[in-house]
Amino acid sequence: MTLLNIAVVGGGVGGPCAALGLAQNGHHVTLYECATSTDGVGFAFRITPNSDRCLRSLGVDTVLGGAVIANSGRLMDAVGLVTAEFRENTDLGKAKKGTSVFAYRPSLQRQLLDRMSKAGVVLKPGMKVTSVDVDDTTLTFDDGSTISADLIIAADGVHSIVRPCIVDASIYYPKLSTDHNCLRFTIPKQTILTDSITSKLVDGDYKMFTWKGDEKRIIAYSVDADRQYNFNATHPAHMSKAETSNADYNGEDAVAYNHSISLSRVEEIYSEFDPRAIRLFELADPEGFRVWSLVDIDEIPQWSKHHTVLIGDAAHAVLPFGFAGAGMAIEDGVTLATLLPAGLRIDDLEGRLKLFETIRRPRVARVRDFSRIMSNAEDPKTIQDYREFLGGHDALEHARMEMEVSSERKTSS
Repeated sequence: MTLLNIAVVGGGVGGPCAALGLAQNGHHVTLYECATSTDGVGFAFRITPNSDRCLRSLGVDTVLGGAVIANSGRLMDAVGLVTAEFRENTDLGKAKKGTSVFAYRPSLQRQLLDRMSKAGVVLKPGMKVTSVDVDDTTLTFDDGSTISADLIIAADGVHSIVRPCIVDASIYYPKLSTDHNCLRFTIPKQTILTDSITSKLVDGDYKMFTWKGDEKRIIAYSVDADRQYNFNATHPAHMSKAETSNADYNGEDAVAYNHSISLSRVEEIYSEFDPRAIRLFELADPEGFRVWSLVDIDEIPQWSKHHTVLIGDAAHAVLPFGFAGAGMAIEDGVTLATLLPAGLRIDDLEGRLKLFETIRRPRVARVRDFSRIMSNAEDPKTIQDYREFLGGHDALEHARMEMEVSSERKTSS
């Protein structure tokens, strides 16, 4: 039986999902991560039912890992008047449907790393890729070492080192398509509960609350087994541009993430908002404030070349307004694993990578378009249609079906 030697670049979410699925298929998988520590870092994100189903197929139960079930939510305008309330997961008995949860990135990464280890994936941290030879399927690292593989999976994010080896980096690069930046931070739930101004925000069943003003919004939701609240606060990019970068975002070297910002500047940006929102900024650790420029990438002409393939943000970075960036990476990982079972001939690998792209491209394009539209406008009907499109998808079943169709076409021809 043919088993592939696979190198995965990037230890975020999509890379580990692909590595885990392929190792469970029996392939020999090594994951290379540039960070020297395997401890999860970062903030949090929404996992909708579609991506939850994918994680379950890999043996990962996010709720057991500390993810918080997304039950009730409350939407407010900038000054705190309630504009809508909603409930999710009203029928948790339908396991196949999947569960909508709020996941803490470090916790999910620990779950994936644990499952990867049990499946036989070799993890190599502190390995920064400096170049890729797609003709020889070879990676070169910053210590001068090189490795060759049957397949390279590049899950190395929006600022991918591998992408320029697949497409023209002077044309396809991260850009500020909607001119928004995002402030991210976390606050212990107990800190919010013990403050007289903010306690009522988190003392009930509501696991998410938002404020929305003109081109500004603050989204908060519970993570880490309901021990912390994660905050995303978006605003026009020019309001915090000095904190993010001096770059003009017209080239591939634009800096787009993980910059500090002062409390006084944050308070100035959101000065017209609800006093409870301002108080939350004051309760947070200002040393933990991080501001990102929200970038995405226009549709690129190809996701693979020979035996090297891009997945996740490396292939199709999207804005967070569609709450699906991590979900698309998770779907990519399990779709690719479904298409590459044990016994696949190496001669058929390139065709399967093209099939992967054919399957995934239309779905990701819709997520990208929706995320851009919803950065400044919200239409209830559009949102409802999008939620059904997003959450109702079964990536594994879709991949299996398309693989069968492709095989039938080859047989008939």
